[in-house]
Amino acid sequence: MSFIDYIKSKQKYLYIFIVTAISVYALYLRLVELYYRALGPDEYYQLNQMQGAFMEMAKSPRLFSYLAGDSYLIYPFFKVFSYDKWALAIPHIVSTIIGFYILYLICRRYFRTIYGYIITFTLVCFNVTLIKHATEIRPYAVLPTLALASLYLSLQLVEHHASMTKAKKWLIGTFFILVLWFHVYGILILFCPLVFALLTKFGDASFKIILKSVAKIIAVVLGVTLLIWFLSLFGPHLPWQGHGFRVNQYIPYPFEDFIGFLKGVFGNLVGQKKLYFLLLGMAIPFFLPSRERFQQITFLFITIFIPIGLIFLADAVDGYFFVQRQFIWVMPFFAFYLGWSWESLIMYVRRR
Repeated sequence: MSFIDYIKSKQKYLYIFIVTAISVYALYLRLVELYYRALGPDEYYQLNQMQGAFMEMAKSPRLFSYLAGDSYLIYPFFKVFSYDKWALAIPHIVSTIIGFYILYLICRRYFRTIYGYIITFTLVCFNVTLIKHATEIRPYAVLPTLALASLYLSLQLVEHHASMTKAKKWLIGTFFILVLWFHVYGILILFCPLVFALLTKFGDASFKIILKSVAKIIAVVLGVTLLIWFLSLFGPHLPWQGHGFRVNQYIPYPFEDFIGFLKGVFGNLVGQKKLYFLLLGMAIPFFLPSRERFQQITFLFITIFIPIGLIFLADAVDGYFFVQRQFIWVMPFFAFYLGWSWESLIMYVRRR
């Protein structure tokens, strides 16, 4: 075996090493953020609801009533450790580590070079919003991992629909139920990746069979979840109107300052000024003749543009401010998309 062949045979381990190194540094940045900050008012509000029994906490007034998965996740830790910020951050730290691993699994499915991994994980590592919220006692710490898991499991469900056991399908269905109940954004977090996964098989001879198989699981998931979801959204809950919020309080209205709106959205999606140059990669699939360009463009619209647009529309209708933490779960998708796009360009240049 030649030296080059030997290097190629060990390439997988090189990828794992680099991804692990970046992820470890990313976790370090998140722990440093936790070290230097104290618990905030919103965190105290969530924690103070846990002082009584579990059912009292479940019935506490919130924006979306029972869709409070993070409170249920933190509750046992609060009962043991009270207001200790390090102990309370344990489930969110674990969630962050799981998110890194799932992102690696998704990258492994699509990437063929180390460049896609480096770009994707570097963007996730240094994203200021992801760093800030990773150890907060708020649901935004968990949403990115739920989104990545939804994408990965949706792809698995679509790809292996014929060989997957019923037990595994229903385990995935159970996870989908938890996603919908975790937060009001759960419906976008689940269905945007699921729609993309289904569209990857659009045009295949087996598409109708796949659609029917997935539809059965989703029908059960919706049957279990929608009552509580609608009750939490439209039933008695803590109103947000009248709190002095403005939709453009942090990010300008697109019809008043379109450039400012784009800067607010895409700047936060990248999350680090020194990495803004990578935004150029967003246009690559629209011009580069690649076999994957349709999937890449579909991914951009289905998992990034559409959910952000719907969140902004909901804020505009309800008079709530539009802020980057609302689409924090889209940020790993955008990092993956840029890594995927830049890798396509690199592969094209190599072939040429």
